[in-house]
Amino acid sequence: MDNGPWRLKVFFINKALLKNLVIKNFKNRYSNTLLGFLWMILTPLLISLTISFVFTYIMQVKVDNFVLYVISGMLPWLCFAVSLQESLSSLVDNAGLWRQFRVPLELIPVSYVVINFLNLLIGLIVAAVFFIKLSPKVIILLFLAPIPLALHFLFTLGLSFLFSSLYVRRKDIAYFLNIFLLFWLWSTPVFYLLDKFPIHIQRISNLNIMIPFLNLYRSIFYKYTFFDLKDLLLSLCLALFSFICGYRFFIRQEHLIKKSL
Repeated sequence: MDNGPWRLKVFFINKALLKNLVIKNFKNRYSNTLLGFLWMILTPLLISLTISFVFTYIMQVKVDNFVLYVISGMLPWLCFAVSLQESLSSLVDNAGLWRQFRVPLELIPVSYVVINFLNLLIGLIVAAVFFIKLSPKVIILLFLAPIPLALHFLFTLGLSFLFSSLYVRRKDIAYFLNIFLLFWLWSTPVFYLLDKFPIHIQRISNLNIMIPFLNLYRSIFYKYTFFDLKDLLLSLCLALFSFICGYRFFIRQEHLIKKSL
């Protein structure tokens, strides 16, 4: 197979195969559960509501529509974190599938990322009911939602390619990723507002590459405004950089991955 950095045709040629992988992983995730696919909706919303309750009623955080603020940040963050965690070991877990059917390797981590973004999409649709109830202006901006979803997807996919390829030969990358995601979560304004912090902390936060993506989601679902141009351009650059570099690294490591599987 072509070892060049731009094998994007693989995804188009194998659309049916990718769909089957997504369905397979979807069934594996929710099989033998009482509520089945309803956990796609309940899990992120319950986590967001729990955090909102703790910060609003226990820690007495005074922010207008704080529940919406948390939901509009927590849903994208959970999608991102779970995508990385699940795709991390995806190549190793599906080694038998590759050896038996010679499935294009890149389709395996992609299938896990797709599932989690389907979860995110469904979660946002359900949450939109609450958003619209509090502010009907959300309806006007909903047509913009595919933009942050697409950019966020490319950004996540690039990192999934990177970490999944590293994990095949370096299993301790899993411990690093879990600690890294925990640190990243608490350094990202998912359930707190940056403007409550000193100005020097706010300046340091500009180095956090997740913030522009969350700002895009919150423009629609919390602030009810069009995107800030700076956030949009920065998210576009980060998404393309992550995808290009991650996929290029994955392709270069492909021969080593196959030897290790």
